[in-house]
Amino acid sequence: MNINDFRDFVLFVAKKAQSGANPTPSQFNLAVERSFIGWVMKRYGNPADYLPNRPVPRVAWQQSQKISDDLSFLITRRIFAVSTEGTIPYPDGTTTLDINGNIAPEYLHASSFRYNYIKNNTQKEISVDTIKDNELGSTLGSSIVTPSKRFPKCSYYDDFIQFYPKDLQRITFTYLRIPKTPKWGFTMDENNRPVYDSGTSVDLESGVESINDIAMGTLALLGVSIKEPFLFQASEQFKQIGV
Repeated sequence: MNINDFRDFVLFVAKKAQSGANPTPSQFNLAVERSFIGWVMKRYGNPADYLPNRPVPRVAWQQSQKISDDLSFLITRRIFAVSTEGTIPYPDGTTTLDINGNIAPEYLHASSFRYNYIKNNTQKEISVDTIKDNELGSTLGSSIVTPSKRFPKCSYYDDFIQFYPKDLQRITFTYLRIPKTPKWGFTMDENNRPVYDSGTSVDLESGVESINDIAMGTLALLGVSIKEPFLFQASEQFKQIGV
């Protein structure tokens, strides 16, 4: 959605909340950034939703088609060369290249790994299973479930992903990328008032069906930052009626 249209909507709701406050561009940009990131986090898996008796969060990536649709704009699929040590780095959005030499978008959350298994001149794309750290020793030392090209596995580390066996050569990695930070860019007019500047602005990447949720989160944060309880109360009321 166009960030200027989004801002107009947020300010319209703020006025309806009987608030005379007018957030500065920096206050608005910070609030919409955190609201947007919060909206994304809730959909791919918020750690705050995990409980001892509920290991699966209420909302998480691919838990429903709705969640998958909401985050579809973040899905990227790239083929990476696996090093001789059996590793690939987490895509950082600046230096990590895919097999075609293109910069891979910055990594946020893994979806799947696939390996192109070839046997008797027949190719078959198979899934790569993830091994938990406390299972790694017993898996690698097993004569029954040891990783192979037919049954490859991987583990996550601080700045790389380790694959077993190490000679897979290339992996297809599907993941969610870091979203672009929305920003309302502006210039100052002759009356020293901020005016929308499309050249320095960054639009919201999410679909129009998510705009109300992000707007209510933005209003709640603005209500706190500019000490306007009306905004926070209005955002909570709109959430309750599903606006």
